[in-house]
Amino acid sequence: MKPIFFVGFMGVGKTTVGKRLGEVLNLPVIDLDQYIENKEKKPIKDIFLKHGETYFRELETKVLLELKSEKAIITTGGGIVDRKENRAFLQNCGSVFHLTCPFEALWERLEGDLDRPLVQNNSKTSLMELYERRLPLYESGSTVTIFTEGKSVDEVVKLLLPYLQQNIV
Repeated sequence: MKPIFFVGFMGVGKTTVGKRLGEVLNLPVIDLDQYIENKEKKPIKDIFLKHGETYFRELETKVLLELKSEKAIITTGGGIVDRKENRAFLQNCGSVFHLTCPFEALWERLEGDLDRPLVQNNSKTSLMELYERRLPLYESGSTVTIFTEGKSVDEVVKLLLPYLQQNIV
């Protein structure tokens, strides 16, 4: 079995859905951001502050390649698709789910979030532009798109399971 990846904009529910799917399928869940934090021994926001976004994106790519043979659910950060090599890698992985919902729904979840450097350092308009720029990148790097707005975590998991049946049997 290849890993199952979740991509999508920050705040869409990748980590929450990934954890619940991990419980349902009895698979480990690796949150890419947490993995990087453990490896670097510092929070993402400190990595951004000290080394900048480019350094962080390089770490993401390195870690993505490290985890390519894990039998796990891997939840990625919202910017994983910014690098062409990451999108190419994901396109060859098989099970890559793009979770999405309208920007306004995301903004309600993100506004005032002090743990997300891109939220702290950007206006609502800038984040909406980033969301719109990344949307086609998520699509190009994923196998299936799942809309999460108005759905519970269990409802989203229920939508995912038919796509995974051939990989988990």
